[in-house]
Amino acid sequence: MATIKDISELAGVSQATVSRVINGTSRVAYDKKLKVEKAIDALSYRKKVMKSPSFASGSGCIGVVVPDFSEPLYADTLKNIEDKLRECNYHVLASAGSSTENSQRRSVEFLLGRRVDALILYTPHLSDDYLISLEAQDIPVVVVNRYIPEIETSCINIDNELGGKLAAQYLLKMGHKKIACISGPLDSSEARERLQGYRTAIEEAGLNYSEALVSQARLTCESGAHAMQKLLNRKEEFSAVFACYDQLAFGALKSLQEQGYKVPEQISLIGFNNHMFTRYLASPLTTVKFPVEQMCLEAVQLILQKINNQEHDVNFNLVPALVVRDSVGAVAQNMQHVY
Repeated sequence: MATIKDISELAGVSQATVSRVINGTSRVAYDKKLKVEKAIDALSYRKKVMKSPSFASGSGCIGVVVPDFSEPLYADTLKNIEDKLRECNYHVLASAGSSTENSQRRSVEFLLGRRVDALILYTPHLSDDYLISLEAQDIPVVVVNRYIPEIETSCINIDNELGGKLAAQYLLKMGHKKIACISGPLDSSEARERLQGYRTAIEEAGLNYSEALVSQARLTCESGAHAMQKLLNRKEEFSAVFACYDQLAFGALKSLQEQGYKVPEQISLIGFNNHMFTRYLASPLTTVKFPVEQMCLEAVQLILQKINNQEHDVNFNLVPALVVRDSVGAVAQNMQHVY
């Protein structure tokens, strides 16, 4: 197992500097802190924690990692988990893992170093191998919105591919043949699955999948607007847009309106997640409902069953559902396609 001395030698800093970074006891120059963090990652170092009597019988705290506290879906996930755990007399220690594998891994290691009783992880950027290795350690783990065959009884999975397929199939049902897609970042498993669902629906309808009709975006409204503008600039024909996250749909709507397009009269738009604001738009957004409350309920039940060594009695596989509102029109209404 790596030691502070090993980290010190690899990073080229003193052991005292390494200790300050690990314990957060005082400020460290950014360049030195970065070197230490890289060495910690390279050596897979984990801080040792002295076990107290209370820890031996359980800390009463569950660690939760989500990518971002500000993104509505992740914030709702954290709130639902915390509310349900509080009812069972557990506290939550949460960490925002950002949107990279390294940062999400550091969040997990941070929580493990704080002697939590268990982990609930919404970490779409962590590799399967890393999550499998966690399962092999002596701590209960539940992974949400993810399916990994090797640890399937620790996964509460949402069928994101089905959700993407439902969205595209509805647009096809409404007569659309040229359907653009604004995907999320494709280093995320859920974003890849939603895009795959869209592609599957297109191809099963006998149509050609076109990369030119796909634009990738970060999970912000601004990035959704930028991705929509990129699609418009390509001069490709389309009459509908599937945005793989509602916040991307919000940005796409703003970009379309700024270019003088009417939704749904000229361009149809569909999102994914059923964000609370989708119903309050001028043309309420048709979207795919992400079952966040049920996912959190199943995750909490499963983690408690693991902690108490009980039989696993939960629904491991959840399905999204289409929510039809006013932002999708039939092709007969879409008198003007985008070129």
